[in-house]
Amino acid sequence: MRQLVRVLLTASGALGILVASVSVASAGERGSLIEFDSMTPITGAAVGHLNDRNINGGGKPWAITSGEGTVAKDGTVDVTVTGLVIPVAPFNGTNPVPMFGATVSCLVHQKPVNISTGTFAASPTGDSHIHAVISLPRHCHSPILFVVGPAGQWFAQSNLDRDDD
Repeated sequence: MRQLVRVLLTASGALGILVASVSVASAGERGSLIEFDSMTPITGAAVGHLNDRNINGGGKPWAITSGEGTVAKDGTVDVTVTGLVIPVAPFNGTNPVPMFGATVSCLVHQKPVNISTGTFAASPTGDSHIHAVISLPRHCHSPILFVVGPAGQWFAQSNLDRDDD
């Protein structure tokens, strides 16, 4: 009888350790892949050209007042942009694109893998909130989030937070 009690106690202790380690792993899976509180708009030589992540740049330079967001390890994308506009004529500080989306670009075996959300309403003043869930690759390294137009061309990209260095 004593031996049965020992076996049961040992088994329940091992089960407790296993459950605790699974809980920690699950919590880690829900953490952030990337968090940012600023974005850089497309300008200069990047306009209209393919970048190193195989995403074409928008055909005009853009400006942005603010952009922030997160991409969780479970694929939840949450991005808010304010004032994402074309500052040059004939647009003169307006947004001519009625919908924005997000593309998360990961490096997988040092090659870019791009996963896009659907599109979300964007105001003429360049304000939009993008909230979606995407399927990320298993090993997503060096992620960058791009705010894109309906045809997939990028207008702004996430900046690394200082603590992410």
